[in-house]
Amino acid sequence: MVSEIPTSRSLPAGKKRATTLKDIAQVTQLSVSTVSRALANNSSIPESTRQRVVEVAEKLNYRPNAQARALRKSRTDTIGLIIPNIENPYFSALAAAIQSVARQAGVSTILSNSEENPEILSQTLDIMDDQRLDGIIVVPHMQSKDKVVELAARGVPIVLADRCFEDTSIPSVTSDPTPGMTEAFDLLCAADVHLGYLAGPQDTSTGRQRLEAFEKLCVDREITGASVFYGGYRQVSGYDGIKVLIEQGANAIIAGDSMMTIGALHAIHEMDLKIGKDLQIIGFDNNPTFRLQNPPLTIIDQHVQEMGKAAFGILQKLIDGETDQKSVLLPTSLEIHGSTAVSLKAFEKSRKANKKKKDKEASK
Repeated sequence: MVSEIPTSRSLPAGKKRATTLKDIAQVTQLSVSTVSRALANNSSIPESTRQRVVEVAEKLNYRPNAQARALRKSRTDTIGLIIPNIENPYFSALAAAIQSVARQAGVSTILSNSEENPEILSQTLDIMDDQRLDGIIVVPHMQSKDKVVELAARGVPIVLADRCFEDTSIPSVTSDPTPGMTEAFDLLCAADVHLGYLAGPQDTSTGRQRLEAFEKLCVDREITGASVFYGGYRQVSGYDGIKVLIEQGANAIIAGDSMMTIGALHAIHEMDLKIGKDLQIIGFDNNPTFRLQNPPLTIIDQHVQEMGKAAFGILQKLIDGETDQKSVLLPTSLEIHGSTAVSLKAFEKSRKANKKKKDKEASK
């Protein structure tokens, strides 16, 4: 029995390295294999021995060697996450959602920002692949498609989030812009408005899909003369774009993402326009700052928490060898607030009139 357990300071003089299993074995007078099994909660080790080993390990500030453990398990319990813009509140929220659910599963996350640069994205994918991470969740760029496809073909578990590639079997978790865009469109068009749309970059799947949804609704609802500004997922695009759309006569505008919404708000306040009166605007993504506006913004919500949870869930299954994973498409929805007050009043008036008409017809 060991009468006194030394601390890490009482190890051989000049010792700078981290405590090892051999150090613990020396103090406990047990074999290295017994110490290893005890720390791994192996049932073959008596509880008294396990407690003794754990006590010594704590006193010596022992920390398991992650690389050695990963080799034994063939896993690192670490995933990679690549987002295109860490300054974008939406992608920060997506990263936080993924990290939260991963942490609950005992998995660490290495986060990287690709800066919307396909070269940086490809380099980051190579680095994460070299590190032998268990899997990768990536918000892709169209020009990085070949690199992502190459990794997936080699068996690297990889999931696309927010954006996707056409004609690949790589699973993705994305949002369907049509439901939320349809609600937004019909709300605004209940009043006599000139529609405007701040479109995202057309070299992203989200930018293209949202613009396609807007244009299809214009055709389906027989709306002509709608104005479109082709921008990017940056504040400056929203700032510049809102001014162009207003000059073209637009007084009811839908923004194609959160960063453009922020830029648009900057310009609107600068022009001293009254939101919900002089100009109606619908933002994109459920950014807390949008609720702080006066009045709060009506927004199209992508439900980022669900997206992050679903992306990690699919990645976990891929890591476990369940390779037949399907992509997930989450519906967007509209959250109505005061920035669309004029159209909301007209919408409710029209709805009441239609109900009254139907009730009258039913009573005949």
